[in-house]
Amino acid sequence: MGTAGAEGSGRRRPGRPTRPPLTEDAIARAALQLIDESGWAACTMSRLAHRLGVRAPSLYHHVSGQQEIVDLVRSLVVSEIHDPTLVGRPWPEAMYDFGVAYYRAFTNHPNVIQVLSTTPVRDAPTLQMYETFLQTLHAGGWEGARAFEALLGIEHLALGFAFEWNAEDLMLESAHAAGLGAPLLAEVTRGRTNQSDIAEASYLSLLRRYIEMFRVELSAE
Repeated sequence: MGTAGAEGSGRRRPGRPTRPPLTEDAIARAALQLIDESGWAACTMSRLAHRLGVRAPSLYHHVSGQQEIVDLVRSLVVSEIHDPTLVGRPWPEAMYDFGVAYYRAFTNHPNVIQVLSTTPVRDAPTLQMYETFLQTLHAGGWEGARAFEALLGIEHLALGFAFEWNAEDLMLESAHAAGLGAPLLAEVTRGRTNQSDIAEASYLSLLRRYIEMFRVELSAE
């Protein structure tokens, strides 16, 4: 009996499966999932902890609070945009690809737009993304201030159209415009019935024109 007891004491008792350790990446992905599903207000520390299968006090061992959640989520969204290979490519091609990637990332995650566009940028991945863009244009003969202006313009265009891409209803209805005494507006919006298609086509057209505007300016200098 003594021997059996000794052997039994060495066996591992069945219990709850071991949870994988929390990482910043796991926290960021869980937070972004919550935000995508229910908006940023849903991403409280308690709900995030529940999503991760831990208690809120445990979560504070890994992140200090909401500002750090913002930084982690921003970094995760930026990972869908940042392409270090832009450097060395022709700047018009690189700018177009950057603009498309930026727009796509935020059409995928529209619920982050308001918070990420109104909070200071403090995370390294986003700053590195900006640096890559500026270095690409610098290599193409741009001076810094103009390159930064181009970056801000693409951001504003992409965020606005990404937000509109996710609108639930058609923003401008031709028949409604005609009925309220706006015949020209009614004419140009006739046949435009898919809001996401309208937003995307408009954004890509404006992005090409934006790039061409800078190309003409630079060639004239």
